[in-house]
Amino acid sequence: MRWLVVPVLAVGVVGCVSSGDITLLHREITDVSRQVENLGRQSTGKEDLNVMSRKLADQNAQVLKSNADIQVELQQLRDQIQALQSNLDATNQRLSTLSSDLASARERLAAAPQATASAPGSPATPVAGATGGATAGMAVQPAQLYNSAYEDYLRGNFDLAIQGFSEYVKQYPTTDLAANGLYWIGECYYSKKMYKEAVDTFTQLLNTYKASDKAAAALLKKGFAYLELGDRSQAVINLQYVIYEHPGSKEAELARSRLAALGVKVK
Repeated sequence: MRWLVVPVLAVGVVGCVSSGDITLLHREITDVSRQVENLGRQSTGKEDLNVMSRKLADQNAQVLKSNADIQVELQQLRDQIQALQSNLDATNQRLSTLSSDLASARERLAAAPQATASAPGSPATPVAGATGGATAGMAVQPAQLYNSAYEDYLRGNFDLAIQGFSEYVKQYPTTDLAANGLYWIGECYYSKKMYKEAVDTFTQLLNTYKASDKAAAALLKKGFAYLELGDRSQAVINLQYVIYEHPGSKEAELARSRLAALGVKVK
């Protein structure tokens, strides 16, 4: 009897599971399989996404570094252009000053014999018994000293030019060309890169010959010399003085240009 019960129960159990239940079970198994595949794909996609993110981060870092390098190179180019512009401005100012000073010197020297001979107490005033030739020789002596120093400057013989101009200023401090002599001494020191001595010389000119036609040029070059010394504040002050005290002059235009290059706004 027991052996007959088991088959009957098995038949009963099998009879309870319909074909629809089996089909549903297959569908559930298939859905689970698809979900597992999808999860696997998503996992692979996440790994690929992480790899891509790392690559993008590396590329972004390289781009940022390249941009930084480009900015540095651009700034270096700006600095070089600014230095070239400053040198060009200084050269133009020097050439303009040379031209105007040469013309002025020629005019003054043309009138020097008459003016010197008539000036009481002048070194060229003839003494008793002096001949006309001696008087003429004494009259042109200051001009010869000045011209000799000026020629030394033009040739780049700055030490000789300083010596000659210094002698002229010492012997003839009241002449019209005395201020010019001091100015060219300052230019000689500037050309020799002796900027402290240049500042001192330009300051002496401005204190001694305030009304000189070299005052604006002396102020300008004094500002340039301070820049070379690394004293920006004093340089800005002197360049601003050029604009305020000598408006409309070519030196004021050069001072304004240099201040703009330094980032200083001038009204």
